[in-house]
Amino acid sequence: MTENEKKDSRSKLPALNLILIILLALFIIDNQSTQNSRLNALAENITSKHTVDFSVSNIQKIDDVFMLTTASQEEHLTGVQFKGRIINSQSVDRSNLTFTLNVDGISKEFTINKISSGNSTGFNVYIPELSIHNARYAKIEHESSQISYLTK
Repeated sequence: MTENEKKDSRSKLPALNLILIILLALFIIDNQSTQNSRLNALAENITSKHTVDFSVSNIQKIDDVFMLTTASQEEHLTGVQFKGRIINSQSVDRSNLTFTLNVDGISKEFTINKISSGNSTGFNVYIPELSIHNARYAKIEHESSQISYLTK
C-alpha cells in the first residue's frame, strides 16, 4: 500500500465513524419513541378497560357527567356484591337512570330512581358466579336517564 492510499483510507475512517454514530443515535431515538408509544397505548387500554377500581373509596370519574364514590365489593353467596354512590355533577336533576356494570366480561344493568343536581345516590348490584379476585376493576356506563330542571 502506498503512502497516499494509507492517508486516503485514514481520512475516510472518521467520516465513516461519524455516519455510524449518527445512524446509531437515530435508531436509539426511534426505538425509544416506539417504546413510549407502546407504553402509552398499554396505559390507555388499561384505563379504558377498567374505568373504576372498587377497592378505592375516593371519587372516580365514570364519564363527563357522573362520578363514583365510596365504592366497595364483597363476596356474597356465589358471586360479588358491588356498592357505591353515583354523583350527578350537572346542574340538572336526573331520574329513571339506567347504568350497566361490566366486570370481567359479565354485564349487569341496574337502575337508580333519582339523583338530584350536585347530589349522589347509592346503588347495590349483585353479580352471581363471579370471583372476588376478578372483581376489583369494572366499567360503569350510563345508558339512559330523564332530565328535569326549573326555569323562572
